[in-house]
Amino acid sequence: MKYLNENQYKAIGLLLEGKKHVDIAEELGVHRNTVSNWMKDDLFQSELRKSATRHGQHRLGELIEKMYDVAINDRSAAMAKLILQAQGMLSEKHIVEREAPSASNGINYDKLDDEIAAFAKRLEDESDIEH
Repeated sequence: MKYLNENQYKAIGLLLEGKKHVDIAEELGVHRNTVSNWMKDDLFQSELRKSATRHGQHRLGELIEKMYDVAINDRSAAMAKLILQAQGMLSEKHIVEREAPSASNGINYDKLDDEIAAFAKRLEDESDIEH
């Protein structure tokens, strides 16, 4: 079974810090092509992905705290929405259903519309009389 050497693990750490290949090679005392070759290696890539995941999980609490700060201090509705979605408290799509008016619920919407129109007409007539 093949294992990574100490310099390869150090290179992974430096990559996670955002260092460039040239800088990593210089710091480790290897040729820059060595770092490029490591990047092409499946085992190196696998360990880099695992390390990146662990690194990201380690900082997840800090990220969430910053998200709350932005939502609250900057009054960011977009960030608040993202937090609620991440917590499963808000879905992307909301469906609102409305029952069709029926005689069984005792409300006659046509009659209500007529009454509103009549009331608006009375207000208009009263306004004309005052002027």
